[in-house]
This record gives sequence, C-alpha cells and structure tokens, in this order.
Amino acid sequence: MATHNGLYSRFVVLAKILLPLAALGLLSTLFLLSDRRGPSGDLPFALNDLQERASAEVVSNPRFAGASTSGDLITFAADTAQPDPVIPHMAQAKALRAQINLTSGTRVTFSAHSGTLNTRDQVAQMAGDVMIYSSTGYHIETDALTSDMAAVSAHTPGPVTAQGPAGTLDAGRMELSQDTQTGDVHLLFTNGVKLIYQP
Repeated sequence: MATHNGLYSRFVVLAKILLPLAALGLLSTLFLLSDRRGPSGDLPFALNDLQERASAEVVSNPRFAGASTSGDLITFAADTAQPDPVIPHMAQAKALRAQINLTSGTRVTFSAHSGTLNTRDQVAQMAGDVMIYSSTGYHIETDALTSDMAAVSAHTPGPVTAQGPAGTLDAGRMELSQDTQTGDVHLLFTNGVKLIYQP
C-alpha cells in the first residue's frame, strides 16, 4: 500500500511539472507558426466590399408609429426596409402598409407592394397595386399614393377606382385631408369623376 501511495505521489509531482511545460510548448508553437503580418496586412475584404455590404443592409419588419395633432394614431410598417447608402433619411420598403385610426372611430388602411420612406420630411410614397380601405365601406385601388407619416393627409398623383356605399366610382385623382379647425376627415375625388350609382 505504501509503495502504491509513493508511486501516486511521484506521478502527481511529475504531472505538476510536465503539464505546465507542455502547455508552454504548445503556446510557443502557436506564436512561432502564426502569420507575422502586422496591422497593415491585407484585410479580409476591401473598402468597396464594405460599402456594398452596408448598402445591402436590410431592416426586417420596421414600424413607425405616431399621432397627429388631433390625436389620430398613424402607423407605418413594412416587411423589409433598406436604407439609402447615400441619403440617410431615405429608405426603400417592401410590402409597405399604413393604418390611420381616427379619433372618430373610423379606420383607414393603405397597402402597396413597395414604397419610399422619407423620415426627414415624414412622407411615404407608395407604389404598385396600392389598396386603400376605409371602415366606412370604401375600397380604392390606384397605382401610387403619397401619404404624410405624421398627419392625416394623402393623395394620388393619378387615377383611382373606388367602390363604396354609393356604388362604383372612377376619378382622375383622390385626396384624403383633415380640417384643421373641426378635425373632420374628408375623402375628395376630382379630375373627371364617374359614378355608377347602386342604390
């Protein structure tokens, strides 16, 4: 038993010496075999690659929310948004949509395939099969829509087709605005309005 304990003690003493020496040997081997390039060595990618990667950054599910001076809640959201690499306050959005909850209880929603967000001027330009729905029963389709992101204000630069309580309507332009005095929201169709009345 004493011999066994003696061998074990010697093994422990040798291990305490040999193991640290082996570790030092491994570390020195790493340093000796490592690449000796200094800080000025070639980076894994060039400056152009960095700029391309920065321009390709995409934000998933961005959301902008606020309220108008009248207390109406305005929300913009998208599936993705890609910041402009040159103009910081601009971004290209995919599957852009918006919702306006008026204090009167009426709800207006917009949706489009894509759009441009201008966070400095608080303006969103929607394009590609723009759909506009109102809880009052209006369904409007158009090619493009410009909307304020901080106020109840939107307009189309071109023609619209609408279906509502009064029937089917075609117009050269549509405008959504809010009376600053009363807070009432108006939906105005102009430029050659054609209404097919359906009682």
